[in-house]
Amino acid sequence: MAQVNTVRDFEQFQAILGIQGVRDALAYLVGLTDYRFIGIWRFQDGKANAAVHFDKENASTLHAQEVADTATYCCYVRDSKGVFKTAHALLDARTEGHPAREAVPTYCGVPIMDSGGVLMGTLCHYDLVPRDPEQINLELMFAVASTLAQGGHVPPYPAAH
Repeated sequence: MAQVNTVRDFEQFQAILGIQGVRDALAYLVGLTDYRFIGIWRFQDGKANAAVHFDKENASTLHAQEVADTATYCCYVRDSKGVFKTAHALLDARTEGHPAREAVPTYCGVPIMDSGGVLMGTLCHYDLVPRDPEQINLELMFAVASTLAQGGHVPPYPAAH
């Protein structure tokens, strides 16, 4: 991976966000990694779904599959209001018994919080094959999460499609 340049990457993210919108800005972020997916995940009535979703391998896919809120690693971020990352869930004792363990082995997510500290959702990278979460710039992820929350860029829970 290229050398981390948080300021440059954040400025580029903001420029794309302002001109092209949230989804393209997230596409830029996931492009800084070898992860396949990035999303802003929201919770509602025991369910979780991506309010914004980007898949590098199929950029035309706009939606993720709605799942039980405990069937995504985002529940760890939600419950701790902190970072959760796993390079390979099958080798990570923290994910033992988790429904996504075999299907989604790698994840790195941070909370999106409003100015009052209320969790709005999660910003996360994930993939169907093991990846190194250390490649993800957490400083950048937290700056992006804050910008999304403070700028009103976190869409509501997606309507049924």
